[in-house]
Amino acid sequence: MGCNPNVNISPEHLNAALEKRLGALYVLVGDEALLLDEARQAVLSQARKFEVGERLRFEADARFDWHSLTHISANLSLFAERRLIDLRIPAGKPGKEGADFLKSLAASQSQASHSPTDIWVISLPKLDLATQKTVWFTTLSQAATTVIFWPVPLRDLPRWIEHRGRAVGLQLDPDAAKLIADRVEGNLLAAKQELDKLSLLDLPNPISAVSLLTTIMDQSRFNPFDLGDALLAGDRARAAHLLARLREEGAEVILILWVLSRELRLLASLDDPAAVERLPVPKGRKPLYARAARRAPSAHWLKLLGRCAQIDRSIKGVAQGEPWQMLDRVMLAACGGGQGARSGARAG
Repeated sequence: MGCNPNVNISPEHLNAALEKRLGALYVLVGDEALLLDEARQAVLSQARKFEVGERLRFEADARFDWHSLTHISANLSLFAERRLIDLRIPAGKPGKEGADFLKSLAASQSQASHSPTDIWVISLPKLDLATQKTVWFTTLSQAATTVIFWPVPLRDLPRWIEHRGRAVGLQLDPDAAKLIADRVEGNLLAAKQELDKLSLLDLPNPISAVSLLTTIMDQSRFNPFDLGDALLAGDRARAAHLLARLREEGAEVILILWVLSRELRLLASLDDPAAVERLPVPKGRKPLYARAARRAPSAHWLKLLGRCAQIDRSIKGVAQGEPWQMLDRVMLAACGGGQGARSGARAG
């Protein structure tokens, strides 16, 4: 352990870097609270291997007394024990006194000998370009091991969930990871909590979206898969009843949308009679899909899938519309099939 070189590492390489060498100054930058907290815990865990027992935490807001940190940094704790000093600057704006302190801290780290020193972990939010170019930040980052945590794009979240699942013993199918991603809407902490709960259930691997949904809805009186059965049977009355009951029970609309989209996607794939044999469903259910597919051509099911995409955008707040009402309309259209089937139903 000693003073830090100017090192920028990616988050996924932090643990390996800590195993090789414990530095004296770490700067963590980003808005993902879960990832920053895990990085702080990783530094703390490695520090304890070097008998760093005391941890001091400070949150520097606009009224923070930077002189108190100057006093702390100038004096090792009683009996010269090394400490981990966890400094968080939530606004990313330390002010003049804070900037001066951080520049001084960086200079002291650069000039430090190889004797034991305190370990500093400084957490900052995502910084704009102007802040990144300030003297205090460039000086600090040049003296530190700097880790920048970028947001996980929504398109990459299922892969992130699959990777995190493996770390807790879960083998998630891509569809299952996508289902979790849709539920948490980009919230990494919520995704972690979902995975932690699943890891306690001792589910057989690999975990499919169907088994995941069954587990989620296990306590519900009405099962979303019953809604899929009503769609395949073309039973409008039962579909409307089930949808209403699921809504009353507080079922997550994203889960209902997943079931509906799955059935429509399977029906849209049945563009020839032989295609039913290739469906990834139990053999006993294949005749249900074959009969449902005869109600309308593939184009009809694809059109309804497009409306499901609109519902998804509505759930996420990027499009107008009330998701449950939109679900009801799509479900009724799916039960009726194409225009000819709907006309026949009215005539009957």
